[in-house]
Amino acid sequence: MRRLLLSTLPLLPLLGLTPSLHAEEPAQEKSFWTQDTLSGDWGGLRTTLEEHGISFDINETDEVLGNVSGGLRRGAVFDGKTQVQMTLDLQKLVQWPGAKIVAGFYQIHGRGLSADNIGNLLTVSNIEAPGSTRLGDLYIEQSLLDDLINVRIGQFAADEEFLSSDVAGIFINSTFGWPGIYGIDLPGGGPAYPFSTPGVRVRVAPTPAFSVQGAVFNGNPLGTNGDWGGTEFPLDGVFAILEATYTTMPGKDEPGLGGNFKVGAWYNSLHFDDLHMDDTGLSLANPASSGVPASHARNFGLYASVDHQLWRTPGTADGGLAGFLRVATAPQQDRNPVYVYVDAGLTWKGTFAGRDDDVAGIAIAWANLSHSLRSLDRDTIAFTGVSQPIRSSEMVLELTYQAAVTPWLVSWCSRTSST
Repeated sequence: MRRLLLSTLPLLPLLGLTPSLHAEEPAQEKSFWTQDTLSGDWGGLRTTLEEHGISFDINETDEVLGNVSGGLRRGAVFDGKTQVQMTLDLQKLVQWPGAKIVAGFYQIHGRGLSADNIGNLLTVSNIEAPGSTRLGDLYIEQSLLDDLINVRIGQFAADEEFLSSDVAGIFINSTFGWPGIYGIDLPGGGPAYPFSTPGVRVRVAPTPAFSVQGAVFNGNPLGTNGDWGGTEFPLDGVFAILEATYTTMPGKDEPGLGGNFKVGAWYNSLHFDDLHMDDTGLSLANPASSGVPASHARNFGLYASVDHQLWRTPGTADGGLAGFLRVATAPQQDRNPVYVYVDAGLTWKGTFAGRDDDVAGIAIAWANLSHSLRSLDRDTIAFTGVSQPIRSSEMVLELTYQAAVTPWLVSWCSRTSST
């Protein structure tokens, strides 16, 4: 099954808050094509607001995606995400050292290619989600003891800081962001886009190279009634995650190749349905089954990842060849549709002379499905006498090119195959 993906991501910070402030002499404006944002510095007002601790951005991501072979049906779709975010630097605003408040929301529109045309597990687009307008982040963050400790409290998403890969960030398929094993296995897809949820995160960084962070979130970001607007702040069980990071990244003018190494684990306190057996011990495919899955308390998983430079363009911090590898498992196969997950990829930044910020990449992901699902498929064939595929795994291969058209406009063109 092959899909032709064309995605354009304009980063368009347009608006700002305008309290009564005395604007300093405006900095010289850049040209329309070289300025950092679409609307420029507003004659120095944007800079003045930021100097007083206020920033307000709008980012628009729009995609045209097409399924050219396989799946449920051929065809093309359009989808998009408008993201609005405000950040208040409390040190600049009210002399509160090391503190900030962040608030933002999403407006998700259009139709998803995976939902409408593909029917696969590893969602084609990293912005595909049910159409809605919903609150995203709403939290306060405090840095303490010269950044030794950093604490975040409020509503936010785990995928903003956990299980992340800088190298994998250019790819369009959602699994190269928040890995598909967690989007599939966890209630509501876990605390990840677009479902921010109440939580507390603490990070300790005893050295610039080493840090440990842990967070406790609401166990199901949709709650018991479905928090589709993001304003119910549900508290339904616990999702806890712990991650250690070690970095060896050199400075721009320092020799050597650097990388980021991460290991982590998560735990969820909720109950999970059995994928194969009902509450009486019969297969769910058995006509005599109650149809009510057996229930299992708690769930957990482990993961590790590495991002590493493989060759660095002289005189640059991140130009050249880099790679990533992530491995994850959720070993309790009776409750986890995906129990082993691996993804890996290569990127090349500075693809052509004069295109130092363009990036080309290739990545592959493999999600191995639970033996409980396979047993259910075999039982279904045995009880119905109707032949059907037995689910085993899903694999994605993506080729992508990211072009920095201007500092405020980035465009992607990708081709993905899924089996």
